[in-house]
Amino acid sequence: MFKTICAIAAVAILSSCGDTKRTGNFELKGTLSNSNGETIYLEKLINPQPVTVDSTVIDEKGNFEFKNYTPNIGFYRIKLNQQNFAMLVLDSNDKVTVTANLKDLGNTYKVEGSPETILFVEYNEISKKNRLQIDSLNQAFQDLMRAGGKMDSLRMDSLSKIFEAPYNKIMDGFNATMAEKIMKNSDKYASIMAIQGMEPDKYSDIYKVLDANLTKKFPNDKNIKMFHDVVSKMLATTSGQAAPEINLPTPDGKELALSSFRGKIVLVDFWASWCGPCRKEMPNVVKAYAKFKDKGFEIYGVSLDQDKGRWLEAIQKDGITWPQVSDLKYWECEAAKLYAVEGIPYTVLLDKEGKIIAKNLRGADLEIAIEKALSAK
Repeated sequence: MFKTICAIAAVAILSSCGDTKRTGNFELKGTLSNSNGETIYLEKLINPQPVTVDSTVIDEKGNFEFKNYTPNIGFYRIKLNQQNFAMLVLDSNDKVTVTANLKDLGNTYKVEGSPETILFVEYNEISKKNRLQIDSLNQAFQDLMRAGGKMDSLRMDSLSKIFEAPYNKIMDGFNATMAEKIMKNSDKYASIMAIQGMEPDKYSDIYKVLDANLTKKFPNDKNIKMFHDVVSKMLATTSGQAAPEINLPTPDGKELALSSFRGKIVLVDFWASWCGPCRKEMPNVVKAYAKFKDKGFEIYGVSLDQDKGRWLEAIQKDGITWPQVSDLKYWECEAAKLYAVEGIPYTVLLDKEGKIIAKNLRGADLEIAIEKALSAK
C-alpha cells in the first residue's frame, strides 16, 4: 500500500515562503488563443495546496500579464481552473512569455525566457512518450487477456512473463534517457522533478551529482535542503551499505535492536495490520521463514501500526512467529523514515555482516534471494 505522496515529489512541491511583491526585472506575460476575458491565476505549489499569488484578466486580444509578484526559484502554475493549468519553474530575474490555447493549457503551452521551465517541459515530453509506450503495451496485454477467455493463474503468469521483457526494455530506455539528461542539467532546479521515481540503487551516482550541484547552487533554498535530506537517507539504504540501526519496542515493551541478529541473514519486513497487500503477501513470508529459520535466517518485522491491539491480532491471525517491533507511529515510524520507506509491504535483506544485499523482495523472488544469501561464502 503506497503512501499518497512520494518523498521526492513532496520535496518538489514544497517551497519557501520568501516571495515578494513585484520588484526587479521579472516579467510573466503572454497570449492565449480561444480566450474571452477570463481571469487566470498564478499559483505557487506549496504542500498540501497550491497558493494563489497573483491573478490577471485576459484582454480582448488574448494578451495577459502578471504585474504584482516576483518569485523566488520554485514550481508554479498558470491556472484557469483545477483541471486546466500549465506548469512553470520560475526565478526572480526571468522574463517569461507564454503562448497557449486557453482551452488546453497543459498540452499546448510554449515558453520563452525561462530556461528552467523549458527544461521541465522537455522532461515532461520524455515522460509522455514513455507513458504512451506503456499504455500501448498494457492495451495489448488486455486484448490478449480478453481474447483468451477465462484464464487460470498459471496461464495469466505465463502471459505476464511474455510482456515482462518488452516492459523492462521500455523502462530501461526511459530511465537511461532521463539519466543522461539529468546529468547534463545537474544544477537545474527542474531536475528534482525528473529524478523522482528513478531507483536510487541503480542511479545513485545521478542522485549524488544532482544533490551536490543543487546544494552548491541553491545553498539556502528550503526545497534543496529537504531534497538533500531525502537523498541522504535514500543513499544510506542502497545495496552494499551497512543497514541503519533500528531499536524499537517488541509487543511486550522491550527494545530489540536489529544489530542483535548480526551473523544471520536477516529480512527487515515493513508491514502493518491495516495494509491489505501486506496481509496478502504474509503467507509467502511465513513459508520462507519456515523453510529457512533453522539455516541461519531471521526476520525482523517492523509494523507501521497505530493500534497495538490490531497489531497483536494480526500477528496471531497471520501466524507470525518471528520477532516484531513497532513504535506505533504509523507513517511517522522512525525506522520507516530511516529506510526511506514509501510503501508497504517493503523488505530489506541483509547479509551476515548487516549490509544490504536486496530490497523489496516478494513471493518466489524472496525465497531465491534468501537461499542465495545463505549459500554465499
